[in-house]
Amino acid sequence: MKINTKKAIFYGWWLVAAAALIYVVEASVVTTFGVYIKPMAMEFHWGRSPTTLAFSFFMLTTTAFSILAGYISDRYIKPKWVIMAGGLLMGLGLILTSRVHALWQFYLCYSVLGGAGFACVYIPIVSSIPRWFKSKQGLALGIFYAGGGIGGLIFSPLIQSWIDHYGWRTAWFIMAIIVLCIIIPFALFIKRDPSDKGLLPLGEVAPITPNPTASNPSAKAKASPQGVGRNYTVAEALKTKSLWIFSIATSLILAGILMAQINLVPNATDLGISAATASLALGFANGFNAAGRLGGGFISDRIGTRLSMIFCLLLGAAALFWFIFVNQPWMLFLFAVPFGFAYGFSLPQTPRIIAELFGTKSMGAIMGVNGIFGVWGPAFGPFIGAWIYDHTDSYKIAFLAGGVAVLIGLGLVLMLKLKRPVHAAAQTG
Repeated sequence: MKINTKKAIFYGWWLVAAAALIYVVEASVVTTFGVYIKPMAMEFHWGRSPTTLAFSFFMLTTTAFSILAGYISDRYIKPKWVIMAGGLLMGLGLILTSRVHALWQFYLCYSVLGGAGFACVYIPIVSSIPRWFKSKQGLALGIFYAGGGIGGLIFSPLIQSWIDHYGWRTAWFIMAIIVLCIIIPFALFIKRDPSDKGLLPLGEVAPITPNPTASNPSAKAKASPQGVGRNYTVAEALKTKSLWIFSIATSLILAGILMAQINLVPNATDLGISAATASLALGFANGFNAAGRLGGGFISDRIGTRLSMIFCLLLGAAALFWFIFVNQPWMLFLFAVPFGFAYGFSLPQTPRIIAELFGTKSMGAIMGVNGIFGVWGPAFGPFIGAWIYDHTDSYKIAFLAGGVAVLIGLGLVLMLKLKRPVHAAAQTG
């Protein structure tokens, strides 16, 4: 009798693959926004800062709906249904964006409908993945977040080509169809936690009877490969200094980073660099962003989130200071590579920090709360950069302020009591 020794692939990896593919498309709606700024602003004579304000409203809407999406997917509705609803909202918002003729219509279609849809897709996914992985959690999150960088790498030059050949309206419409065709079917792969499939998280071993941790919560905390001592409710998390410090840090860091990313293409074309080259550089930034997301997840499993944040934020700040002097294509690409890598490296650390500080039981809702207090920087950083340009005809002061904001954010992160990396002995679910 032949015995089948082939080991089945842990379902969590299929979930991560589907989530990454969804994020390839979803994140591109954000990362490529800068490509649309000049064509739309020039056609309607809106000015860059009012046009960029649509991105600010998008971020605020995303945050407002993040708490609702996190709360619902944590407790009431299966994540796949919330994600499918989000995909429909995003697709509808982008289709309507392709037909706008007034600024308020742009804000309503892209910012409100698109932002609400983004939250309903993103939050259920990013709060589900940590539940599937005790060991290799950083790698799983890194793979997911890498999808966003790959999306920017693919779609930045592609959208610029669509705009050059068919106009910005057709570019928005094509993206809407892609969103609908990818997000809705692949949402079916997303499960809230391993118990939905009769599994344990990767790296967690079923307790041996008698269970010594049943009457000793502290022993359970020590037994957890992740090392989380307790699971906070949202109300409990709000009473801690850590949530407030991390939210302010997140706001400052993303203000500096997104100020540069969203204004990269307009700044480069102002300096005489062609739109095709500028969008390709944005694609490079997003491509190395993907590498950073994957590397950030993998490496943080080994060195911890604290050292990971120090590395990526120092690199990101240095890149922003270099951006002040960019005036040639080669200098633009020299900026794009470390900038994209640093930005990507930082992203998998956010859910890890939330899990380390507050546990995973209410992680989706706590991430939503963190988003509310941390959104103001990423929401208005790009707008402030565009506003500075409208009043000075230059982005130099904006990029200088962005680099300083990242360094201040790093200082705040270092105030948090983050855990050292723990290597789980068990690697199977």
